[in-house]
Amino acid sequence: MATSDVNRGAAELAMGQSPARRNLGLVGQYLSLGLLSVLVLGPIALTVIQALSPPFTYVDAGKPLHPVGVSWQDRTWFTGGPLSIIVRTLIVLALLAWLQKVASGGGWKDPALRSPGRLVAIIGGTVVLALAMNPLFQSFFKADGNTLVIFVGAVVVVAATQVWGYLSPERSPLTSVTMAVFTGLGLISFCVVTMGPTVWTLAWSRYDLGPAMGRSFVMAILITVLQVATAIMAAYAFVFLRFPFKRILFALFMATLLLPIEVTLVGNVATVRQLEWTNTMQALVLPFGAAALGTFLIRQGFRGLPTEIQDATRLDGYGHWAFLTKFAVPLTRPVIAAFTVISALAAWNQYLWPRSVISENSFNSLQIQLRLASASEVANANQAIAAALVAAVPVVLLLIAFQRQIIRGLTAGAVK
Repeated sequence: MATSDVNRGAAELAMGQSPARRNLGLVGQYLSLGLLSVLVLGPIALTVIQALSPPFTYVDAGKPLHPVGVSWQDRTWFTGGPLSIIVRTLIVLALLAWLQKVASGGGWKDPALRSPGRLVAIIGGTVVLALAMNPLFQSFFKADGNTLVIFVGAVVVVAATQVWGYLSPERSPLTSVTMAVFTGLGLISFCVVTMGPTVWTLAWSRYDLGPAMGRSFVMAILITVLQVATAIMAAYAFVFLRFPFKRILFALFMATLLLPIEVTLVGNVATVRQLEWTNTMQALVLPFGAAALGTFLIRQGFRGLPTEIQDATRLDGYGHWAFLTKFAVPLTRPVIAAFTVISALAAWNQYLWPRSVISENSFNSLQIQLRLASASEVANANQAIAAALVAAVPVVLLLIAFQRQIIRGLTAGAVK
């Protein structure tokens, strides 16, 4: 046994990776990641603070690094309609399930995720958090001076439910308790900030974010579906079909990227008005039904497919449609997913074109509604910031859902 330890240590020294040096390197990596996270999350935290605090009160307090003058709602976890209760409960369930999945080191289908300890952490943690938030919300609203004590108590009871899920043979009990405490602290803080202040409800109702967000959702989904579909078919034609002047047509196709929307804006707006499409969904969607960037990206993905695959499928009797749907698209899924995210973000953030073809406020998209919010009186500037943060939530969820596909699509072909 001693001989094997000596040999292992000699091998590590020969490779230049002694245990002390390796541990020092890990500490340096975690410190670097921590500093980068502060640089990224710091501005977001300051934005949330400004959204919670009325601007004049915030300025008079000397711009502190904590919210001041926050107006709290008189509520409990079960306040609101059934839909809002279900949504907030599902969000907490999803967060706890994701944390337990990360802690287990496996995937969503890992049986360890369904062990009794982790089920207690997920389901029991959600129930305990919902019950613990009721007195905490009331303490914030009444300002009874017991908020800190109740907050610490809520963190402790939620952390107690998470310890059972974090305990494992590979992890020390102290590490599991520390992870549980940070989980309880993060969840309680998240619920307090996102559900307690009245600014979120005021911003949502005052600026009619619901209807505007619904129209932007429909617009973004239709544009994304059309762009992905047309890009896949055009890329397939440019790679796998033979027709005259294919290279010239592709060059002309790509040349459209050199024309910004400002160049064609006047002509396109005139066409929309002649068709009497003003204040309609087709005016928002159809001009963006195809994208040269998507064709280029997916074409590059198709070109990376071995020619032997198409030859083999042709011998098996597969036509173009069968080859496209059963082989070409599945094999280039990361590239297509990456373009899907790019297309959805571009459609969601559109402002100039909707502003040009919409003349009535009842048809405003979300970005136009946010522009109206930012132009309101200065005394309620924090509500405009809150509206912008609410509008950013779907973008964050989209990036989280497709983060793996984005990384695979952007790094496709980088490693041979």
